[in-house]
Parts: sequence; C-alpha cells; structure tokens
Amino acid sequence: MNSRLETAPKVALVEDEPSHALLIRYNLESRGKEVSLFESGDQFLHAELYPFDLIIINVDLHDIDGLKLCEQLKKKGVTAPILFATTNPKIEEGCCQGPQVKYIIKPFSIKDLVHKVDQLLTKQFAVL
Repeated sequence: MNSRLETAPKVALVEDEPSHALLIRYNLESRGKEVSLFESGDQFLHAELYPFDLIIINVDLHDIDGLKLCEQLKKKGVTAPILFATTNPKIEEGCCQGPQVKYIIKPFSIKDLVHKVDQLLTKQFAVL
C-alpha cells in the first residue's frame, strides 16, 4: 500500500491575512489535512521545506507577489500542486498554468475551497 495514502495530506498555506489563514486552516484541518502556516512568502521560501502535497498561496501577499513566489518555487524544483487565492478575477496566470494549478477568487465559500483542494490532492495521489 502507498504510505502517502496512510498519512494526512500535507498542505502549506502561505497567507498573510490572519483571519483568512485561521478560516482556511481550521476548515482544512477539520477535514483531515495537516496544515503548515507561513505568514509571508519570504518565510515560506526560507523555511526548511519538506515535501508538501499542496501549496495554497495568497497572490496578494504583502512581501512578494504570489505569482513571483510560484516562479521561485519552480526554480527550486518544487512540483506540488498550487492553489492561488486572489481578489483579482482577471488574474494573469503567467508562468503558473496547467493541471496542477488552480485559482480561487476571494471571497470564496468553504465548499469551493474544499472542492478545489480535494481536486488537486486527488491528482497528486492518483496512481497511474
């Protein structure tokens, strides 16, 4: 049996708005995810990164644009799926396109958040 399926999915949450971070973290943890919170893009980039199954990034971080953070993560070889949370419904997806990337527009419902998270994690854990 795949040992990754026996443990809780590990989610990195890069969110600098405390109320959003609390809401997202609570709702994902209550659904069996292990959530690590990073309060800035810089904190996430300089953390000792263990393999995350999913990364959720606020595009509108105060210290770095979320899309630029995505570029830096790709340069570091990070391959985890990414869910961008943004207030801009016309966001330019730039470098971060593809089946492993989804966007959710703030404000969003918890139902929509959980659906997108589950979609990305299902793809991550799919056995081909």
